[in-house]
Amino acid sequence: MTPPAVHANCVVVGTAGLLIRGGAGSGKTTLSDILIEAARAKGNLGLLVADDYTHVAAADGRLEAHAPRTIEGRMEVRGFGVVETRFLPHAQVHLLVELKQADAIERMPEQALATTCLEGVHLPVVMCPQNDPEHSLRLIRWALRHLFPKGPDYI
Repeated sequence: MTPPAVHANCVVVGTAGLLIRGGAGSGKTTLSDILIEAARAKGNLGLLVADDYTHVAAADGRLEAHAPRTIEGRMEVRGFGVVETRFLPHAQVHLLVELKQADAIERMPEQALATTCLEGVHLPVVMCPQNDPEHSLRLIRWALRHLFPKGPDYI
């Protein structure tokens, strides 16, 4: 049985798997591309797992992600077309990045990270403004620092 697909991208930066969820045109692919390049610029792993739709499934208390076979290794670059790119076949998800309208995000949330449950797995969530990849990159960097305080900065 094929696991459910969510309308999300998935990338790996360093050792962290990021599931990037947002509506059509919210900047999922642009943010994915910027995160991948930011990781590579620091000498870290930065690879696509899935663009636009991602299969997710629980495995041993973790959330695993992979691309549907029809789009594996492909990314849509708006205004350029669908391109082939280096990719990982699957990844463990460590953080959900939720793209929202900027005015729907609290300026000073009580907790830096929210929590959600996907496929029975609890995940930390960072809310990021859609179509603002530079601000989102900063928020994701701080979320990873919060989750892994002794870990390196991958982005």
